[in-house]
Amino acid sequence: MNAFEITAELYDNINGEQYSPYASFLETCFERFSKIKVKEVLDLGCGTGGITRLLAEKCFDLIGVDISADMLSVAQNKTKKGIDIRYICQDMRDLDLFGTVQAAYSSFDCLNYLNSNTELDKVFALLRNYIEKGGLLVFDVNTEYRYEKIFADNSFVYEFDDDMLVWQNQYSPSKKTCSFYLTLFSEENGVYYRSDEQQKQKFFPQKTIISLLEKNHFSLVGIYGSTDFTPLENSSEKMLFVTIAE
Repeated sequence: MNAFEITAELYDNINGEQYSPYASFLETCFERFSKIKVKEVLDLGCGTGGITRLLAEKCFDLIGVDISADMLSVAQNKTKKGIDIRYICQDMRDLDLFGTVQAAYSSFDCLNYLNSNTELDKVFALLRNYIEKGGLLVFDVNTEYRYEKIFADNSFVYEFDDDMLVWQNQYSPSKKTCSFYLTLFSEENGVYYRSDEQQKQKFFPQKTIISLLEKNHFSLVGIYGSTDFTPLENSSEKMLFVTIAE
């Protein structure tokens, strides 16, 4: 099974409760921190478009970019008539837009799927090309605490109606990478079908991220531990960065 095909099927079941708080967090960031009026917004790694749609319904003009055609198919099918969102199937490492935006965001640890500092540097450079001066870049990444204490080598089981997802993790402290092994059991007419998928993420230290942001002309507004602007703590599972394009 293609990477993110299983994830596309169950993405909203796993993350759905976080969509509304995350969209509110972004809207507050746009109003509070942007030096220019935000109208056009890029969702980098939009997945099934849960946050994308919420912001579009608030009258922002959204572009949703994702590497997974399966994710975008779900996003398109869930977008209501009259809501105009431009979905683009594209690798963020080759980001190529038709014009500029006043804000961009990347949610649910999408940037952790990049393989190296070099790739993160390239993505920041591409984003700076498309975000207007004074506009915002907002994103989250997983903390080392989450990889070492939550994911680690643990396994999780999720049950959704007729589906069961087994999620196994393998974290390498030396390489700072975490492999996810996903197995989906889906019931259809009394028969269970198995699908397997593998994903991999990399931990990026805070200092590295800040250095690459500065290199690509983003100034740091703040780093938070959650979408309610809670300060970052040692036990935070996410680092949420709010930055301004200089």
